[in-house]
Amino acid sequence: MNQYSTNETKMANYLYDDMAQEEIVEFERELSADAELSESYRMNRLVKEYLETKVLLEELKSDPSLAEAERVADLAFGNTHAPEDQAVNDPGNTRSRGRKIYIYSTAIAAAIAILVVFRFVVPLSNTDRLYQNYYVPLDASDYSQRGEVNELYGQLSEGINSYIQGNYQLSNSLFMEMESVYKNQPEVQLFSALSYMGLEQFEPAREILALYIENNFRYMPEAIWYLSLCYLKTGESDKAGELLSQLQAYDGMYKEDAQSLEKKLRRIR
Repeated sequence: MNQYSTNETKMANYLYDDMAQEEIVEFERELSADAELSESYRMNRLVKEYLETKVLLEELKSDPSLAEAERVADLAFGNTHAPEDQAVNDPGNTRSRGRKIYIYSTAIAAAIAILVVFRFVVPLSNTDRLYQNYYVPLDASDYSQRGEVNELYGQLSEGINSYIQGNYQLSNSLFMEMESVYKNQPEVQLFSALSYMGLEQFEPAREILALYIENNFRYMPEAIWYLSLCYLKTGESDKAGELLSQLQAYDGMYKEDAQSLEKKLRRIR
């Protein structure tokens, strides 16, 4: 990796709070000593702030509960225009000047409103972003073929295939039916919880997975991983962190992601 790529990687990690404390100290020392690197950081920070503000405004405009904030933001940024005849019939443009003063004061109010909303939105947004970055439906293509073929095989295959196809409503219904007969079957419990997650019903998914981990030993990395993601969505970050720490003891596909996610989670808790 060349020096340019190394600096870009460091800068991205610094901007997005993905550095250990000693790395932060070292990079800030480099910023102080290298004028070109410092200028590059300044430009990247401005771009990041612009993008974050744009995303936040889009969230405000798309949230029905924040309709008033949208109206204020529109006024502040000049998206609401006075009727044309008003400007024509206004000698000396006194109304125009008054409107500019109003827009200015409204812009200040809008900025305050956005900061207030941002204060309450960001903590949830951070965990949501972590969830979105790390959640991927389980690759379940071979799960129905594990173990012996028996009368449950056909039902499991149908339910798991529905899950793989993203038909979470159907897979959820199928696994709920199976629970009445095969409630202790690991695959039934696991995929019942995963189907709930696909439907974004995280509380029942959390309850099933928590009980599963207490009473089973098969598919433990999968169950721990997805339960930790459920905890992110239900606002239980400490529990998510505890599970991610446990998951690092398991070799396999989740170990690296668990380390990365726990590191990021520590910085926002």
